[in-house]
Amino acid sequence: MSEINNDLNEAPEVEKTEEPVAEVKAEVVETPAEPVAEPVAEPVVEPVVEKKAKKEAKAAPAVEVEKVALFSERNINWAEVGKLVAGYNLVSKEDADKWLSGNLKVRLATPEELAAKVAK
Repeated sequence: MSEINNDLNEAPEVEKTEEPVAEVKAEVVETPAEPVAEPVAEPVVEPVVEKKAKKEAKAAPAVEVEKVALFSERNINWAEVGKLVAGYNLVSKEDADKWLSGNLKVRLATPEELAAKVAK
């Protein structure tokens, strides 16, 4: 019979040849570093806004409203007319007529009262 070779675990031998390895030396070359120019932002031009001068009070209003001094004993609020605070109030002649028409503890202030109040 023929002989069967069961050498599966054996790998065929490969001849190893060593090749000479060339040695490479790395050279370090120093070059002066150039300064890095930082980007300069363009200046922002903002529009010049002129400040508006405050409107001066008119020397003489077109229609002068006659004012009357009223004395109120308490704070009163009337939706159609306005409001009064406790003490002396300056209102138009038309509004004074409305305030004086009811029983609201409101009366006309005399010029002597006003002069004494302003003098304090």
